[in-house]
Amino acid sequence: MREELLAEPTLAARLAARPAAPLLAPLVAPPLDAGDAAGLDLILEGFLAHHGRPRDLAPASREDDVLAGDFCYAAGLVRVARAGDVFVVAALAELVALSAGLVAEGRGDVLPDLWRAVAAAIADPDRPGAAAALDAALAAVRAGGGEAGLRTLARRVGEAPALAEALA
Repeated sequence: MREELLAEPTLAARLAARPAAPLLAPLVAPPLDAGDAAGLDLILEGFLAHHGRPRDLAPASREDDVLAGDFCYAAGLVRVARAGDVFVVAALAELVALSAGLVAEGRGDVLPDLWRAVAAAIADPDRPGAAAALDAALAAVRAGGGEAGLRTLARRVGEAPALAEALA
């Protein structure tokens, strides 16, 4: 992830002294290779720039944070799209949209399970089953509750306290 940020001069100047450890890439590699999986951490950094505290970038003005977040989203999706898996790209687009909605509704406590559930679905070798389980879990959350499906999926990748901390 850091290579992408270093390649953009305005973001390179804002890099934190120590690189943040990847949080999502280890959960989805395999099936994604390490380079493509790093895109998930870029997407997370974009989300955090928009809705929280970025891990690799020092805070700046609201406008600069929004632009940095947009760059991270785009760079992350480019990496993930290299894998050629439409399900993964669609799941991540849904993740970002639903996450922003949850923040706006004051339901940020759902975010760690949501992000882990999407990672679990991406990593699941049973793609049709994982896609159906994820669709059902996301529909329940969109309906205003029903987070049990997310928790069930999230457990497949285990606990991720650093991810929960980043999303808090």
